[in-house]
Amino acid sequence: MAWPGQPQQPEAEQRLFEGHVPSVPSSTSLPGIAAPSGAVPSAAAPTGFGGGGGGGGGGWDENTLDEPVWHTLKRDVITIGRNLRSVLIPINWDFTNSSAALGNWDLWGPLIFMLSLAITLSAGEKKPSDVFALVFTEVALGAVVLTVNVILLGGDIVFFQSMCLIGYCLFPINIAAIVCLFTRIKWLRLLVLLVCLVWSSAAALPFIGKTVVDRRRALAVYPVLLMYTSIGWLALVKS
Repeated sequence: MAWPGQPQQPEAEQRLFEGHVPSVPSSTSLPGIAAPSGAVPSAAAPTGFGGGGGGGGGGWDENTLDEPVWHTLKRDVITIGRNLRSVLIPINWDFTNSSAALGNWDLWGPLIFMLSLAITLSAGEKKPSDVFALVFTEVALGAVVLTVNVILLGGDIVFFQSMCLIGYCLFPINIAAIVCLFTRIKWLRLLVLLVCLVWSSAAALPFIGKTVVDRRRALAVYPVLLMYTSIGWLALVKS
């Protein structure tokens, strides 16, 4: 019904606002209940360094509150292995999605490699607790310096991304520390340490380089290389 002087609405427009509004189908459904036709499928979970999810290649389900503990452990192990693969093969690796990989950071891998490095360097020392604390302190300070340095250079990175990157790239330094622990040949220890330092730097360079412009890449990587050198020196002078 229209008031006098008010233009009459077309009949089609009146029918448009009459009746019940159809409900929007949910993207997920309860167990045992089929999703309504026309439902929009849920988005896949973000992928990590490897570019794929769990064993089948698809993304992991984001709802992990009700999953078994073994599924959670399996997902974490696969994530650590996928992230470690990008450190083991720093050459001829597809780094086009390095920025996205930094967004999928985790701290389990870095924690494992930091613990193993600290235990290796403190083994046989007169004050093992001091060496153990020194490794953790140096890595934490290195993550802080890397974060501040990248931000000052105009890049975009957060502390936990820096910790994840530095922690995973400690894997070659772990190898050098183990070799230095079991051998007393000075030239062999020095050679292995130099190779592992280059290895760690080469693994970290593509990911750090994606956070800043190309002409500032060397300035962004320099603090990380300096930190790896100081940790490697601890392994080299280990008695």
